[in-house]
Parts: sequence; C-alpha cells; structure tokens
Amino acid sequence: MEANKSFSFNKIAFTFIMAFIMLNVTHSVFAQAKVRIKDISRMSGDREYQVIGYGLVTGLNATGDKGEMSVEMMKGMLQNMGMEVNSSQIVSKNSAAVVVTGMLPPYARPGESFDITISSIGDAKSLMGGVLLPTLLKGGDGQVYAVAQGNVSIGGFEATTGGAGNNRNTQRNHLTVGYISGGAIMERSVEDRFARSGKFSILLQEKDAILTRKVKEAVDRRYGNGWAVITNPGQVEVTVPRSMADDPVSFAANIENLTLTIDEPNRVVINERTGTVIVGNNVRISKVVISHNGIRIAVDANNEDGGARGMGGRRRRDEKQASMVDVQGETTVDDLVNALNAVGATPKDLIAIFEAINAAGALHGDLKIM
Repeated sequence: MEANKSFSFNKIAFTFIMAFIMLNVTHSVFAQAKVRIKDISRMSGDREYQVIGYGLVTGLNATGDKGEMSVEMMKGMLQNMGMEVNSSQIVSKNSAAVVVTGMLPPYARPGESFDITISSIGDAKSLMGGVLLPTLLKGGDGQVYAVAQGNVSIGGFEATTGGAGNNRNTQRNHLTVGYISGGAIMERSVEDRFARSGKFSILLQEKDAILTRKVKEAVDRRYGNGWAVITNPGQVEVTVPRSMADDPVSFAANIENLTLTIDEPNRVVINERTGTVIVGNNVRISKVVISHNGIRIAVDANNEDGGARGMGGRRRRDEKQASMVDVQGETTVDDLVNALNAVGATPKDLIAIFEAINAAGALHGDLKIM
C-alpha cells in the first residue's frame, strides 16, 4: 500500500517537473512567437445575436405539462387556426410549454438556418420524442428574425431496470432540454454591412495596451502611418483606403494576415477541480513567508545563495516542526516549484500556496482560477 502511494506521488511530481521542463525548453519559442492578427482578435461586426421565443412541443408520451400553461398555449394556437375548443378538450400531458433560444450567425442572411435549444418552462418530465411547433424568435428590439420548428433531439435517456416490484429508473443528462440542428430559418437580416462607414475595428481578445500598440505598429509597417488609430486598449480602428473602398473585406483579410511578435503572458492558471496548474515562465515572486501543511516557504530578498535551494535549503529542526524552503527574493515561480517538489508538496499544496502568495501581493502575474 505504501509503495502504491509512493508511486502515485512520484507520478504526480514527475508530471509537474515535466511540465516546467517543457515551459523552460519552449521559453525562447514563446518569447519570440509570431502570430497573425486574426489569431488574437476579431473584426467589428463579426458577432452573433441572441434571439428568443416561447413555443409548444407536442407528441410527448404522457410526459408533458400537467399545469394550465401548455393548455392555454394550445388553445390559443388552435383558435388562430380557426378552431374553437374548450380547455377541457385538450390533453396537456402530451404537450409542453418551452422556451426556444438561438444565436443568429454573423453576417447571416434570410433563408439561412441555425441551431436552437429548447427547454421546458413547465412541469414536463421529458421532451423526448416531441416536435416543436412553429415558433417566432425575436431579438432584443422586439422584431421577429427567425422561425423555428422540428423534431426535438434529447441527449439524455431514462430507462427502467429490475424485476417486478423492484423497478429502478436510471436517468442520464437532462430530459427537459432539447436541441434541433438547423431548426431555425432566418426571416430578417441584421444591419451589419461590413465597413459601411469606410472604417472597421480590430477587437483584441486580450485588452492589453502593449499588444494593442503592437497591432497598430504592424498595420503601420505594412500601409504607413495614419491608417490605424488606437481608440482604447483592445481596439484599433482601421480606415479602408479609397483604392479598396469597393472591396473592404479583402483589405480586412490582408490586415488579419499580418504577423506580429507577442510577449509570453505572466500568468498562473489553476483548475481547482482537476488539480491542474499552468505557470508562465516569467511570473516572479517577491519576498514572502508562508507556512502550509508542515512546509514553511520563505522567499527572502536578502538570500545570498541565489535561486531556489531545494533540498539543500530545507532545514528540519525536528520531526514535529515544518520543513523550511528558502528561495531568493524576486525569483521565478519555477524556482519555487522545484523547491516545493523537493520537500514533497502535492499539486493541492501548490494551488493553496499560489492563492496565498497572490493574496499577499507577492505574485507578480495574473492569477486565474477556473
């Protein structure tokens, strides 16, 4: 049993060591990495639009709503078709009231289809086998942009197992949320003509002032000064030349294909659910002392040895006291991790330590917790 635990820890430690070796080996590659503007940004207008509607799913196998909502919706639909019925004549358990949502694709035009999601808003048990009746989908301005309908696809299932008197229901995923691929057809387009004012904007994924300046400089090198203007960090406005006024899309494609050099981000990414820690090689740590689970970490600005001392820096006063790791001040995170691995820190320890260092203001980088 002890051997298995040792093997498991060594495997985890080996994974972390290999990860930081890869970071160090590829450090020069990341520092000099060239990317296209297209890879780190999108053009203004290149966006989706949300639409929503309220509809009715029918054809259910007695798994629909028991309330009055779907009954009233069915009654209203039949009245619009010229049929007069009483609420008592409608069997609601075979129908369900639903919300239909979708995203209009960028630059889509009438007649194009897109995917929709259907979710129950009543007390239906399942939408399996149902059919969505024609449903109007509206945008935020109240205008109808699409019509949805079709057979509802359910990613889950419900099965009954066991013998007589000992039945058990097994359910996977949600039975009250469905999906229709290409289930909506656009009836109205969005006013999104590209560069209709003779200008368009480059919207960066990272709102970084230095990166924004580099994008502008890349455009300046290719077309000269004056065509690109920084409006705010993360946005560069580009003017379309008169010679390409009739074809601004081709000009934008040329802009997107321009390359620039980006800096390696100073970032620590932590996924607490999986125990994953990703650290950029340039993240540095200031003077700090932390005690955690029997390990005492001291990043000392006055350390004359330099770097991380690892096992050599560990001082065990006695078996009941904490291990001691001395790391030179203003050192990199990989130095700290190497020292922590040497004294038996687990991935869970590393996550807690990084969070504490960041809270103390000693982590010089961006900490992201997933």
